[in-house]
Amino acid sequence: MAYNEDYSSIHTQIVASLTSGVLAVDATGEIITANAAAARHLNLTCDALEPGTALSEIDGVAPLANILEEMREAPKAVSRREVVLSAPGGPKVLGITASLLQGPAPFNGVIFLFIELTELRRLEKTANLNKQLAQIGELTAGVVHELRNPLSVISGMSELILRKSEPDDGHHTKASTIFGEAKQMEKLIAQFLNFAKPFELEQTVCDPRQIVSRSEELTQALAAHHQVSLTCSAAPSLPQVLADAPKMAQALTNILRNAIEVSPEEGTVTLHTSVSDGKIHFRVDDEGPGIHLNGDDDLFSAFFTKKSGGTGLGLSITHRIVTAHEGSITYGNNEKGGAWFELTLPTELPTT
Repeated sequence: MAYNEDYSSIHTQIVASLTSGVLAVDATGEIITANAAAARHLNLTCDALEPGTALSEIDGVAPLANILEEMREAPKAVSRREVVLSAPGGPKVLGITASLLQGPAPFNGVIFLFIELTELRRLEKTANLNKQLAQIGELTAGVVHELRNPLSVISGMSELILRKSEPDDGHHTKASTIFGEAKQMEKLIAQFLNFAKPFELEQTVCDPRQIVSRSEELTQALAAHHQVSLTCSAAPSLPQVLADAPKMAQALTNILRNAIEVSPEEGTVTLHTSVSDGKIHFRVDDEGPGIHLNGDDDLFSAFFTKKSGGTGLGLSITHRIVTAHEGSITYGNNEKGGAWFELTLPTELPTT
């Protein structure tokens, strides 16, 4: 009897010590046991996974409940399945293996074993992004060579016609259209170049307010054009960061531009800068329609866009800049509507 008690104690310690989540439910879907890692991976408190709690009554674990129902109908193990859970910092990817609980009945319950794959999938996406960069680099070199020179001629000639013609002249209207489209193409080419060409950070110790000030300066005119109020605020005391201030300003500007363009007239876009957990947080909130993605959509993938007339490069460039700073970018929807994006930078400065 003592041996069995010792064995049971060791077994409990082993399960509790695992970094992988372990969750066992009986045939009715009620929890038998769960370790602390399971609660952490599922973004829950340990109390939420108390024995006797029905899995179907717990918010946010629908993918596990679906697997349970699947295995009840066809009692066989599920191996290495990936599911996506909603989390405060953005979607969380879990890799799940589910085994049948042994017992006298054909179906006695399920033991879930799961690990988090979010960081692994992020690294894979970064690797794919780098591959795309190399391919786009070759493409844009040819595009720029073939298009930039004649485009400059078109832009220059149309601007000359604009200067020499009267506003009520039909040629003036046509020249204005040509000039506007040429400028749009120049902007697109510039975005291609910024996205495709390799870059090195020129990091210096700077005040985060420098980054915010530059981004605000670059987006004030756009906010006024869209009749959107742009409000920037910061915590009373912010530590300095090691950053390439112009590039980080570019990254933050891309987020602000998107927020302004999706917000309604008389709407508000806010940028708040704060510090916590050794990181500077740049958070942008808008009053637009929010973010609605399909299962495989990746906001930061090259050329992915749901915005009319968008190139799908702005967020890719932002993601590239932020990750090069060893920072992160997360997003989500606000309860009262609109979306939020948060860029973070580490505050740790190099030792001298």
